[in-house]
Amino acid sequence: MRTKQFTQIPLRVHSLLTGIPIRTLERVELPGGRERMTLQEVSDVVGFGGEVTMKVGPITKALFWLRTLIGRVLRWDEVPELIAPLSYVSRLTEDDISQSIVTPGKAAGISHILYQFEHEMLGEIINRTVHCFWVMATECTPNGYVLWFAVYVKKLNWFTPIYMTLISPMLKWIIYPSMLEGIRRRWVEAFPLDPYSSQFREAGT
Repeated sequence: MRTKQFTQIPLRVHSLLTGIPIRTLERVELPGGRERMTLQEVSDVVGFGGEVTMKVGPITKALFWLRTLIGRVLRWDEVPELIAPLSYVSRLTEDDISQSIVTPGKAAGISHILYQFEHEMLGEIINRTVHCFWVMATECTPNGYVLWFAVYVKKLNWFTPIYMTLISPMLKWIIYPSMLEGIRRRWVEAFPLDPYSSQFREAGT
């Protein structure tokens, strides 16, 4: 049901990543907020951009640190020779490029941002283990917003299925829940719910 809802939203990612399976799909309710918020504004509040850092628990921080250490030791992540031929930045259309509010291919941590529109962002991660994409998109609702977070995984080599099998339990049970809880916490801190307030917008405005 959730996947059907997501695929019915008119997003560029659906046509760009045709044939690549969705590995993770999360839907986060964000009640309240300001009217007509862009994805960038929502991201700044919850910690995906700007000056705010997303809050995660100590276990998640430790896992991120461990993955970074292993990647450095095994030289998984410094792969400019793979990024150039494999990146989907070459598949963007002129309209994609002109509409993006960031330069396509801009580095952002371990990712490269392929595009960022008013309500949709697509990032790409390429290393020696996996070629994956992550998407954030926002929808306006009568009560506030919905934030969608999706991860697509494309097989890179023989090690990709093994790697995903090893890390999937940590992603599913520790890392993603911690990230989503951090998103909700930041949002509520920024926009405390008023039980006496009325719905402030119609869906789609």
